[in-house]
Amino acid sequence: MSHVHLPDGIIPTVWWVAGYLISLVVVFVTLKRVKAEKVRDKIPQMAMMAAVMLITMSVPLGFVPFHMNFAALAGMLIGPGLGFVVVFVVNFILALLGHGGITVVGLNTLNVGVEALIGGTAFRLLKGKFGSVPSSVISTAIALLLSTALMVLFLSTVGVVDLRSGEGILHAEEHVEDGADRQAEGLHGDDTAYRFGGIALAGWVAVLIVLFLGIISESAVTALVVRFFTKVRPDMINPEPDEDR
Repeated sequence: MSHVHLPDGIIPTVWWVAGYLISLVVVFVTLKRVKAEKVRDKIPQMAMMAAVMLITMSVPLGFVPFHMNFAALAGMLIGPGLGFVVVFVVNFILALLGHGGITVVGLNTLNVGVEALIGGTAFRLLKGKFGSVPSSVISTAIALLLSTALMVLFLSTVGVVDLRSGEGILHAEEHVEDGADRQAEGLHGDDTAYRFGGIALAGWVAVLIVLFLGIISESAVTALVVRFFTKVRPDMINPEPDEDR
């Protein structure tokens, strides 16, 4: 949900350079901490999650203007750190396919990677008390709320959206495709951000409704996947202590 499709030339250099540096540092530290043999054992799982995320992040749901990320699910199945690594790879591939600019890869990795870090960590802290399926719902919801908050703050800071009114958040990538003129038109124009049935919604009302529907959708699907793996591959849901990364 927190993946933005800003083209190159919109984000100030200091922002996208910092995004790359922080993302690469997290990736480097993660790979240094995990033993090489453990990484090799998890490569098939990482490839599986990367493939799933590439598909879901490329296809909008249609009834609401967003797509699922499943980054929180990646953090639950392969660990928060390795989930972040997968998020970086997926965002880089999507940028090469034109799904956002190259300069936004680092920032997108941070936005979406938070879902893997928070979702995976919260899941492993909560599952002993609440069980795997309820914990997956709670963890996914928390991760999506935090990552969306980071996305909104970032878009507001770079001037793409109006934080006070909420205008432009849902269609930020559409507003900047043709440059600054299109961006200004999108922010100050009279277009509707979201239409729910016969009701036209805009601003924070539209943002909150879409966020609510998005959290419910991704949390529900994540819970179903976790429930499936508890039956067929419980070792992925309850890893050994030295694999819990």
